[in-house]
Amino acid sequence: MKRPRLSALLASLCLSLSAAEPDTTAKAIRALIDEYENSVRANTMKIIEAKTEEEKNKHRATIPSAEPFAKKVLKLVQDHAQDAGSATGVSWLVTQATSFPEGQIALQLLGTTHVAHAEIAEAVKSLEYYPYEIGAPILKAVREKNPNQTEKAAATYALGMQHFRRYEAAADEKLAEAEKSLAMDYFQEISAKYADANIRGFPLADQAGRTMYELQNLSVGSECPEIDGKDVDGAAFKLSDYQGKKVVLIFWGGWCHACHGTIPLVNKLVTEAKEKSLVVLGINTDVPDEARKAYQTYAVNFRNWSDGTTSGPITTTFNLRNFPTLYLLDEKGKILLKNTSLEAIRGKLGM
Repeated sequence: MKRPRLSALLASLCLSLSAAEPDTTAKAIRALIDEYENSVRANTMKIIEAKTEEEKNKHRATIPSAEPFAKKVLKLVQDHAQDAGSATGVSWLVTQATSFPEGQIALQLLGTTHVAHAEIAEAVKSLEYYPYEIGAPILKAVREKNPNQTEKAAATYALGMQHFRRYEAAADEKLAEAEKSLAMDYFQEISAKYADANIRGFPLADQAGRTMYELQNLSVGSECPEIDGKDVDGAAFKLSDYQGKKVVLIFWGGWCHACHGTIPLVNKLVTEAKEKSLVVLGINTDVPDEARKAYQTYAVNFRNWSDGTTSGPITTTFNLRNFPTLYLLDEKGKILLKNTSLEAIRGKLGM
């Protein structure tokens, strides 16, 4: 009786040890990714520490390419496609190597051999940015075939964002309403079925909730929500203070490189609009000391709320995804143009 018991005990112990061993495929893939990321970090430090612009440019010209690492990662994925750990490689290739052929191959794998894998949620969510014709079939396959809640939630959220963007781009009112309805359905499903799902610590239900608010309150034709805040010196003012005038809103920050060329053009618009019933109001996302520097550097000639960060209360309410972002409101506070350009604003105003 003792020997069978001992054999069973040893067998059980071996199984436990086997289960505790790290996934060798994932470990090998992670080592390649770490090698690439460490080489990029080392090169970045050389740029930061360089004493001259010539030296900085020398290091900028030698930023490591992800291509050789992408080739090695893809080979490991293809050689060990049935291993759970291969999902690590697929996810990295889809999110970090999209400009290489290997990234496109991994995208195909995401919708076929790896469609039911765990640990692909981040890659699945990234499909919200792909053309609908490419992203939607993969997202629908993940929703249907993947047994994991986080992956299903990521696919549901990304489909909601796909339809949200189609809604915003729709030229036909009927099509726009259909796309809006589909987007709302997916986001409501996130709240109802996947309230605990998160990616990198960010709850998908929170992101879905903000986008539903945007759909309901920040679409063209909607009355813009009140903005009630303070400037960098603590003086309070509201958006409703400017009722009766058209209003340009610009979300920006001195940290934002794309804003550096836009702010002088906004200053010019302010100067030209002095005789018109138009006001420009900014929502600045720098910490106060940096905001003051930016106002001085760019000779800002329009009033700004100080939001303090890109996750400040005003910026969060407007669910910002890009900087700078511009809105045009009519005299009653209704949104005429959203996520627009200065050229479009000038055209709408006949300037």
